[in-house]
Amino acid sequence: MQMLARKIAGLRSTSQSRQMAAVRMASTPTTTQQRILQLGRWLVLADYGETARRNMIVAWACVAALALVALVWLPISALSFDPTTWPALAHSLIYAAIAYIFYLVVSHRLRQQQDRIAVFLRAALERFALLFRSCVLIAAIGSVGLIFTYLATAAALPLKDGLLAVLDQRLGFHWLSFLSAANNHPLLARLLTEAYESTALLTQGVVVWLAIRRNGERLSEFLALLALSSVGLAIGMVLLPAAGANVYFAPTPQLFDNFAAGGKMWGFLDAFHGLRDGSLRTIDMSSVQGVVSFPSFHTMLGVITTYALRDTRAVFIPAILLNGTMIVSTLPVGGHYLVDVVAGAAVCIVGIQALRYASGHGRRARQSITALSISEIS
Repeated sequence: MQMLARKIAGLRSTSQSRQMAAVRMASTPTTTQQRILQLGRWLVLADYGETARRNMIVAWACVAALALVALVWLPISALSFDPTTWPALAHSLIYAAIAYIFYLVVSHRLRQQQDRIAVFLRAALERFALLFRSCVLIAAIGSVGLIFTYLATAAALPLKDGLLAVLDQRLGFHWLSFLSAANNHPLLARLLTEAYESTALLTQGVVVWLAIRRNGERLSEFLALLALSSVGLAIGMVLLPAAGANVYFAPTPQLFDNFAAGGKMWGFLDAFHGLRDGSLRTIDMSSVQGVVSFPSFHTMLGVITTYALRDTRAVFIPAILLNGTMIVSTLPVGGHYLVDVVAGAAVCIVGIQALRYASGHGRRARQSITALSISEIS
């Protein structure tokens, strides 16, 4: 009997050991899982602190939300991707993979070297990696944002231009009068046109500037605000779809001839009208056309790029001047109502306050945990 009891106990012990080993194997991530986890931490800038990680999670959550809506909406719409999209996308992914592999290989080769050249190359590589990670998110939010705006425009929802024009009147703003007054000064018209066209370059410059300074926390804040602004834009254009003041008021060519400078004014309207009347049925990811009137996305970019540079006076003051001029230019050059500009700025302010609240709440939570841990130890 004793021998039988010992055998049973041995079998139980063996079974428990196997169960414990299975639990350990299940809880221990595989090499593939570890790499995926490492890539995830790399994409959310976890190495730049908790605030940067939280900001990037917010940004990627916005991308995921817009992507989910687009995936559900696209199959039931009349739109499809342009055939040239897929080769271009494949090339972009190949280039991104090559850049990432280059980063891994060079980082591995330089990790043990301490000479000046190696230290310099590691510092440059860190900035390159930060810029690359930022560009990945920007490409993602730009792609899903473009698809969403095309889908929403192609839905041909009833336009609310009349309401927006009335709101402008209540604010004391007369769009046609402003357009005519600005057009009467050729130098001003040219200045406003160039300021409007500088938006993309300035946005790219801010990303590069923050990456060069290796300010991952500030860069993550900028990216989170960009993503939140994109979500705000998506909601706004669905709630209040509009063609724009330039379409609603239909100004005569004499009122904007100095803006057009012999060319075509408001060329982005071709895509807008094509989507609404069904003549444009493909989404060309290589040719971005702005089709949103309310709220003003140029205003959003102006606010968040200026806010991102707030701690550096040498670039902050020029950014205020340039972006201030650009925001004014959205009225005649972008064909926006004044309420479009106000709404765009309001979306950014809400996003900024939300990130500040989340940052303060997270900081207070960490302080409470630290205080609790100290009290338990003592």
